[in-house]
Amino acid sequence: MVQKRNETAEEIVESISVNSFIKTFWNQFEQSSEHVRQLSEDRENAYFNAVREVIKFNKQYRNSLTALYDQTRRTNKDVVTEVMNQINTGIENEGQVSQVREEFENQLTEVSGQLEKLALTPVQSFFQIIDQLENSFEKNAESGIAYNRESRNAWLEVRKEYVRNARDTQLELVERGKNSLKELVKTR
Repeated sequence: MVQKRNETAEEIVESISVNSFIKTFWNQFEQSSEHVRQLSEDRENAYFNAVREVIKFNKQYRNSLTALYDQTRRTNKDVVTEVMNQINTGIENEGQVSQVREEFENQLTEVSGQLEKLALTPVQSFFQIIDQLENSFEKNAESGIAYNRESRNAWLEVRKEYVRNARDTQLELVERGKNSLKELVKTR
């Protein structure tokens, strides 16, 4: 009877499938870690794409403002041209074509050009500063993401080694426990 009980106890010890539980546990841990790493990379990619899209939108917005300014400038130039034509028509009607009229036209054209330059200079400077800031921000975001990925990949190797060692150690402990239990059952 004792012999039969020992054989039954040994069969029970053998039937315990702790190894598969440990392997499953560590496989799930590795899968979860990989999933978290993938989510982090996806989040970083989404962030960087959002930065790029915002910068692209801002550039398009500035281009729209520049186009609006150019359209306004052309309109003003057309108005000045029309005024000059009306003045010329009025002067020609009176028969007084003179050097004063040419000088007046030149001064008006020069003043108009100077006003355009004065109006455009701060806008261009502001746009250049914004472009530089956006380019700098994009490069910083890209280098920050690259640094995070390098760091994460370096720690990934450490983590993989740790998981492998922990799995092996746990499997060894289970085997030792099984062997100890077998010996305990045999001695009874």
